[in-house]
Amino acid sequence: MILSIPLWGMAVGLPSCSNAPSAVEQRKAEIREHDSLEIVQAQLQLQQADSLAVFKAFELEDLKGQFVFEKQEEYQTTGYYVLPKYAGNKSKFVFFPEVEEGGALLLVSINKKREYSFQQVDVTDENYVAALPQGLSDAVKADIAQCYALAKAMHDVSQAKETQEKLKLKIKFYQEKQKRNR
Repeated sequence: MILSIPLWGMAVGLPSCSNAPSAVEQRKAEIREHDSLEIVQAQLQLQQADSLAVFKAFELEDLKGQFVFEKQEEYQTTGYYVLPKYAGNKSKFVFFPEVEEGGALLLVSINKKREYSFQQVDVTDENYVAALPQGLSDAVKADIAQCYALAKAMHDVSQAKETQEKLKLKIKFYQEKQKRNR
């Protein structure tokens, strides 16, 4: 059926839209399709994140086995992972690395007055070696590299868990949105 609409004195014929979906309904259908694709994509990403988290957790546990965990419950709120040669006798050293149980890599210096100072290393910076103090022995650099590996694994596990939570929230959001728009 053709509708005739006068336009500036001319008759213009337009096809009838009675059987075609309205633009609003068509847009709603497109949004529903997009939301469905977002859910599928997030579910796939969640599967990848789950696999990565499991792998990183195994890697972390393996690395933790190379360290000694020290925490003096009576006066420390945070424990530290140290290499076995530093465990229990840190005061014999003037410089040593340790990893806070939260994942921070700390370089600890002890001066002649037995005062401690700490330098935190950014584990997201793979060029951390440039930030190290000059004059460190190769053995100490190797110890720092070992501690860096542990801190980086802790960071990676934390990031994987955070990614999992974000993806779960994204999936929930789109599922709730689909329920409201049905």
